[in-house]
Order: sequence, then structure tokens, then C-alpha cells
Amino acid sequence: MAGQEGGSQDQVSSGTEHDAVPALSGSLYRQKREKELRKRLNHFLSDLAILGSLQGFRYFQPWLRGREELLLTVVNEDQGWFSPGFPVSAASSLTSPSSDSSSSDAGTPPPGEPPPQAPHQQSSRNGEAHLLPASPSEREIAVPEMNCTLFLLAGYAKYGRPYAWIRSNHERLVNIGGTDSLVRDTPMKLKSITDWCSQGTRVWDIVSELVGLCTVPPPVNPFSLDMCYLQTLSLQERFLVSGAIINFLEMLLVYTSRDQPFYDKVMEEVDILRRLHIRSLWEVQKHRGTTSPSNQ
Repeated sequence: MAGQEGGSQDQVSSGTEHDAVPALSGSLYRQKREKELRKRLNHFLSDLAILGSLQGFRYFQPWLRGREELLLTVVNEDQGWFSPGFPVSAASSLTSPSSDSSSSDAGTPPPGEPPPQAPHQQSSRNGEAHLLPASPSEREIAVPEMNCTLFLLAGYAKYGRPYAWIRSNHERLVNIGGTDSLVRDTPMKLKSITDWCSQGTRVWDIVSELVGLCTVPPPVNPFSLDMCYLQTLSLQERFLVSGAIINFLEMLLVYTSRDQPFYDKVMEEVDILRRLHIRSLWEVQKHRGTTSPSNQ
């Protein structure tokens, strides 16, 4: 009997240890997964900072606001519009907006003109309605340019992944079914964000989807450049800005599938911009040579 009891205890002990192995493996897997997602979010925030420092795109204009937020102005209708390249305003540089004014009506077409049509998204209270941005829409003081819609892209550490919110022209893009702040601050249902865990979304994936959703007609290349704006920059600024955009677009090409419809168009833009960059460098060097003390 004693032998049987001892054998039974050994079996129970062995079974307990056997059950603990999968539990430990699951815990290690979760820790590894969480570490991987944190690393991925840090990469996203790095991309966000790089994009926020750039100007010169035709269909959108980014403004960095803090480490975790970026305001993105996207063109509504392509009417030969080019990015203004305005310096960052006080409104767009504030980390915690305090104004009570709402920008939900900003960018509304003049009376008598029908608003441009764009695909509508369904906004839902379920699941993601509680994922509010750190800067509520009703206190947004950044105002988009005419014929533009303002978006907020953010990678908050507390959510562990990026999200996008509409900050103006809500009715143009989303069937909100109400006007209360909770609905208006519900994050957008974007494929690029849905693919975050499985495919590792980068900031240009979200920008591309937002431009395709907002701009009418949807451009073939959402990253098309505003060469007119770049040509208006001073020589030194043109050299620096063109180099920064080249760096961003080359990074985009490295991590983007060649199957993307805009891939070849971006390559063409990079070639054009690279020639502008080299020419600007040559002119900068020539200018420095003619103004150096040895030539005076």
C-alpha cells in the first residue's frame, strides 16, 4: 500500500511539473511578444519623428506635436494644390491644447458648394470607443488649411500600438451617428492599423491609407512631392530639405513591397529629388567658393 501511495504521489508530482511547462512557455512567449511590440512601437515613434520634421509633399503636411503625436493635414480635393510649407504654428506645436474651440467645422466648403464625396467608415462604440486620444477633439486648436482634413496619428505607450483619429470634417469621412465627444474621438478603423500586430505597420502605411481615403480622386502616388515649394526654398534649405526627404523615401522603399501601386512612382520621385539635391550641393559649394576670403 505504501508503495502504491508513493507511486501515486510521484505521478501527481510528475503531472504537476508537466502542466507547469506549457504555462511557463506561454508566459515566456507573452513576455517575448510584449517586448517585440514595444520595440515595434519605438520604431513607429522614430518614424513619426522623422516624418514630422519634413515638408514638401503634395497631398499631405505633417506637424510633429510631442513624442507620441503627429498632426497630419490631408488634401480633400486634388485641384493642383501644393503644400504651403508654413512654419509650425503655435497651435500645432502645443503638446496639451487648452482651448475650448472646436475645429470640427474647419475646412468646410463654402455655402452652395457640395462637399467632396469620399468613402465612409463605420464608427462604433464597441471595443475601441474608450481609446481616447491624449488631446480630445473638442479642445483641438490646430486648424487645417482650406480644402484639407486634419488627422491625429499617435503611438501612445499606454495603448501599445498606433491609432489615428479624425480632427476635422468628421461627417465627410465617418458615419458617426452622433456628435458627442466619445463618438468623435473613436479611432478610425484602418487596415494598416489592424495589421499592426501581424505585419508591423509603419507610419507611411497609415499615411498612404489616409490619403487614399481622404483625397478625391485618390492619387496614384500619395507621396508625390511639391517641387514648386522645394524650388522656392533658399539654396541651403533646399539642400537640407531634399536630403531629408530622400532619406525618408529611401527608407520607405526598403521596407515597402514592390507590389504597392505607388512603389515605382516613389522611385521616380526619388530620382528627380536626388538630381535636385546634387544640383543644390553643387550650387552651395560654388557659392561658398565665390565668397571665401581667399577669393576676395
